Amino acid sequence: MSNHEEKKQDLSAWRAEHPALWVRINYRVIRLCGQLSAALFVFIAAIITYEVVARYIFTAPTIWSEDISLLCQIWATCLGASWVLQNKALIRIDFLTNMLGEKAKKLSDFVALLSIIFFAGFITFYGYQLLKESIEMGSASASMLGLPLWTTKSAIPIGFGLLTLQAVMEIFLMFAGDYQEHEEVSL
Repeated sequence: MSNHEEKKQDLSAWRAEHPALWVRINYRVIRLCGQLSAALFVFIAAIITYEVVARYIFTAPTIWSEDISLLCQIWATCLGASWVLQNKALIRIDFLTNMLGEKAKKLSDFVALLSIIFFAGFITFYGYQLLKESIEMGSASASMLGLPLWTTKSAIPIGFGLLTLQAVMEIFLMFAGDYQEHEEVSL
């Protein structure tokens, strides 16, 4: 097992066995979101492959593949965001923060997490307003399938709400002294 995989396993094990129940519950919920997100991306690949085969080999395109793959992509992206934050796998440009001391790095992480909370909280609030409006109006997609828009719009407040809660969780863990290092990825 590589050093990176070992570190990743340690972080997961640490959260899964944390003494606080709310940390363990959060870990399991967000892990489930990550697994669902991954499964949705696999499902998207299958849908698109099916559509290509149906269209170009059998000359029988579907009316549903575009809407369903878009629905799955929106949900997969929104659900996966909180998993990425929990696993400390966000894209980071740490050229300057690597030159800072440990306290300055934590302050930098705190500011970044606060930014995520405000941005994701804002999107959650207005996403909920859009969802409510689309349900009241009975909006549907303009495609032949006519998928109700609440099915896609509901991913926004749910996904960004989970991201907001995960950022709050990371701040609490930071102040509780349970600070975890970030994932290192080299290109």
